[in-house]
Amino acid sequence: MKKIVVVAIVLLVSSAFAAEVSWMYVQNRTYENGRNINRLAFGLIDEKGDHLNDGSSVVDVTLYAPDGVPVKLSKYKFDSDEEIFGLYDAIKSQWLYSDNWQRDTWFRANFSEPLIPGSYRLKVVTADGKKTESKFNFKHIVDLPIISSNSFRIYPDAFGNVIWKWDIPDDLGHMIFKHETDARASIDIYKNKKNIAYFFIKIPSHLGYAFIPSQIVKKINDKGDQFGLKIQLETGDKNTRTYSNTLVIDDMMAPLLETNTP
Repeated sequence: MKKIVVVAIVLLVSSAFAAEVSWMYVQNRTYENGRNINRLAFGLIDEKGDHLNDGSSVVDVTLYAPDGVPVKLSKYKFDSDEEIFGLYDAIKSQWLYSDNWQRDTWFRANFSEPLIPGSYRLKVVTADGKKTESKFNFKHIVDLPIISSNSFRIYPDAFGNVIWKWDIPDDLGHMIFKHETDARASIDIYKNKKNIAYFFIKIPSHLGYAFIPSQIVKKINDKGDQFGLKIQLETGDKNTRTYSNTLVIDDMMAPLLETNTP
């Protein structure tokens, strides 16, 4: 009987730690406040395709540069949140949103070494000694503009919808023939000063606004007590990303026509 129990435990542990890299990237990030970092990020899923519940099953993360030399990473961190997301369908001119909160998890680490064009290789080792690997092709850093949070305006309407607008930098228009880009309007959702959830919508870079329908606005307002608005721009190959400052507000339905964000 003891042998059966031991076998069962081993199988359970092995199953729990089995993981594979579902996505990864290395990219340069520039922020409106002047911060500049290089970031490794990746997701892990188990053999059923589900996200890991925590990061305890991972014991080692190594990133190899295109020249084969290991990158000096900061200590990797495991993150998770609940999300509602959407996108703007430019072909049909429609705003599309998920209906329910969904859980997402990921790992991240920063590094200061210069990014090298070529194939980066990620190796992850789990607690049972298993290894999973993935590769990401880095091309080059693009001098993307930053959308300023100083330009954010919020216009709630009588039906509970919210229109969030911002100014598009002139130099973004000049890049249209050279680089593929997209934008993400996102809201960090806080409860008692803790970041507990996340909303985002992917939109064309040059659109300059997001329409958030009343049912989504209500879900966001009901979830938290403060909301951090920011805009990111990203190249289509995910090599480069820029961030606005985060503008924190207390009510999604409060009009905001001017900001004084430094």
